[in-house]
Amino acid sequence: MLTYILSYMRFPEEFVEQVKIQNNIVDVASKYTPLKQKGRQHWGLCPFHNEKTPSFAINEQQQFFKCFGCGQAGNVITLVKQFESTDYAGALELLAGWAGIPMPAVKNDPQYAEKKKKKERVLECLEHARSYYCENLYKENNKGILEYLHRRGIGDDLIKMFNIGASSSWEEVVTLLRNKGYSDLEIYESGVAAKSDKGRLYDAMGERVTFAIFDLYGSCIGFTGRTLSQDKNIAKYRNSAQSIVFDKGSIIYGVDVLKRNKSANFVDSLIVVEGNVDVIALVGAGFTNTVACMGTAMTKFHAAAFKRFSPNIYLCFDGDKSGVEAAVRATDVLAEQGLNVRVVSLPVDTDPDSYIVANGKDAFAVLLDEAKPMIDFKLDKLLGSSDLRDNIGKSTYLKEAVKILKPLAGTPDVELYLPKVTKNAGVSALSILNALGTKVAERPPDLKLPIETVAKNKYTNAIDYVLACLVQGVAVELPQIDLRDKVQERLLHIVQERREAGKLINPGLIPIDEGDEDMNELVKRLASTNIDLGEMHLTECIKVINQCCCKERIDQLTREYEKTKDVKILHEIQDLQKRSKR
Repeated sequence: MLTYILSYMRFPEEFVEQVKIQNNIVDVASKYTPLKQKGRQHWGLCPFHNEKTPSFAINEQQQFFKCFGCGQAGNVITLVKQFESTDYAGALELLAGWAGIPMPAVKNDPQYAEKKKKKERVLECLEHARSYYCENLYKENNKGILEYLHRRGIGDDLIKMFNIGASSSWEEVVTLLRNKGYSDLEIYESGVAAKSDKGRLYDAMGERVTFAIFDLYGSCIGFTGRTLSQDKNIAKYRNSAQSIVFDKGSIIYGVDVLKRNKSANFVDSLIVVEGNVDVIALVGAGFTNTVACMGTAMTKFHAAAFKRFSPNIYLCFDGDKSGVEAAVRATDVLAEQGLNVRVVSLPVDTDPDSYIVANGKDAFAVLLDEAKPMIDFKLDKLLGSSDLRDNIGKSTYLKEAVKILKPLAGTPDVELYLPKVTKNAGVSALSILNALGTKVAERPPDLKLPIETVAKNKYTNAIDYVLACLVQGVAVELPQIDLRDKVQERLLHIVQERREAGKLINPGLIPIDEGDEDMNELVKRLASTNIDLGEMHLTECIKVINQCCCKERIDQLTREYEKTKDVKILHEIQDLQKRSKR
């Protein structure tokens, strides 16, 4: 897909700057949170964390935002990247689309334009089908389907929210799309239609309730269809076929609703379930942070996408044996992404939908509160399936327990679980640590800490202030200096290059390579530094930097002079001493 292709390309600096310039950060931020101007800043409630008092500030002149509550900061690309839970390429694509700026061609892919056009046609085709299904649900001949949904607790609000529809014919949607100018090949490749043995196109969702499926960017990419027929020869559920936009292993059902709810509610965690109806039931009960993996195994894509929304995951799979086993497998994939995983335990033979219907949302909230951290869940499951009546059973239990604890080897966290395992296996904590390969060292003597910590030296403070002035667009004439910090040195070089080229300088226009977190953090920090301390303070900072750099060079030359007694070195030292007093 387009965004995945773009993720691997480096964008021209001119294109990135054009996107920033044509997307005023105040206008873009206003899509996500109401803003009110106070002085030079625009203020609003931060869209990235819960708060009642506005701490989210935007400097329109500098095209930069900063939240003084959670610390999030950046330019308009950072803002969209964070809020839309997308990557750098995805944020650029959205902003470019809003501004009507064409994306640069992918030089390494000569078929790019063809692929892009094909994808756009497929998405248009799917959107027409979605619209048809949603309108069709409320026609008189589908009254029984609508009543079925209402009996399931899925009211009109949820039907609209999740774009639920109905297909009551095997041919209507195909005819509709043909009349709109789509070829049979396009209709088939979109997944809307399937082919009979004789090659005839028919509605792939024929005579089913339809659940529209969206990607991370809000485009309809396919459907799940549920039959209401009692015929056991008919599959209960059917998904769209694999296509240029529909890949079951990279689909998160409910992500479109999650992103809309994110505008009104801070997402602190995600509840991950197995089925479409489970998502709808939980969202309907108020758990608006619920999504599903389309009944497929958890993939690295899912885990990475979840991480964009929240690091905290509640797995709530069905209470049967297969659901529990799927939860175990999913925890490993999620843990690899560094996510904090808890597992919700449902009663046997229940799913989230049936549990909510039978017990209500308050009871489900209790299950969430009682959800077990991943390691506890695995150890408890292991204990439940182990026979500890003899040493053979204990040895088997111990080997499996060590495997579960292995990711914690060498960390203090492992000690949290040692009492549980030692009690069950009847062995010492030391033997478990040895099995984990953890070296147990003698405890070092307590070290007395100084009563007061050492404050930042004048040089560090001065460098920070001067770089902040440079980044925020103040014209500063610096003496020739060698910065101790390599990231600061790179930033100074970038700023000086832009000045020499006559380019505008502000935090939003500093080109930062994707993945260069050190540079990103430095620019963020400098952009939020108060630089309104006056010209005298700036002059003093430059003086301090000059003195420190001269002193370092003098010390170095003095050592050389002591070895060589070279008069030229002595003259250079004298010149530096004069310079340091300016």
